[in-house]
Amino acid sequence: MKTIGLSTLLILLGSMWAYGQRDYFGGAVIDMRASTAAEGAARGMADVARSAGQYNLMTSKAAINMTEAQRNNIENREQWTDTYFKMRQANKQYRATERAPRATMEDLVRFAQAGKPQQLSPSELDIVSGAVSWPTVLKTEPFRQEREKLDALFAARARQGVLSFEEQSEAEAAKAAILRQLQSQIDALPPAQYMQSKRFVEGLVFTARQPTA
Repeated sequence: MKTIGLSTLLILLGSMWAYGQRDYFGGAVIDMRASTAAEGAARGMADVARSAGQYNLMTSKAAINMTEAQRNNIENREQWTDTYFKMRQANKQYRATERAPRATMEDLVRFAQAGKPQQLSPSELDIVSGAVSWPTVLKTEPFRQEREKLDALFAARARQGVLSFEEQSEAEAAKAAILRQLQSQIDALPPAQYMQSKRFVEGLVFTARQPTA
């Protein structure tokens, strides 16, 4: 039994295809068959090439779709992993906070008092005469006007034993003006002198609200 060669097979396929391409137009028969064996072979080879191209195109589209699906899957897994570890970290921090010792009432009182102005000592404020021993910075000219107001108020407190509401309001206004002036000089003043002056004036006005006896 003889084996049919590839070229012979292509010729046969082309001839069969050409024979089947008959159509009727206006009652006349149009014969689309190949006129020669060579033409049939050429048409057969063209069909084979066209089929191969279509197969390659479909294969390429399938590969692209698969790659896109894999990329989406990887991105989704990365996002899930990132979210998971963030939740673990937040939970870890929460548990650490819960394990920390809670502040006692004594701690809360101490914290509140740490930021509270303290009354001046007798060396800073003479309770009998009301004389104020001002820090060096507050003795300078920029603070003179407010300093004199507070000197007068504390002299009145020494005589009266307590300042009236209006007088306490004047002391608060003088303190605010001094603090603003201090703030404007913060770059020129040594930090220690700035903090000493700030705490002094805050403690002075806090003391003004307290009776002398």
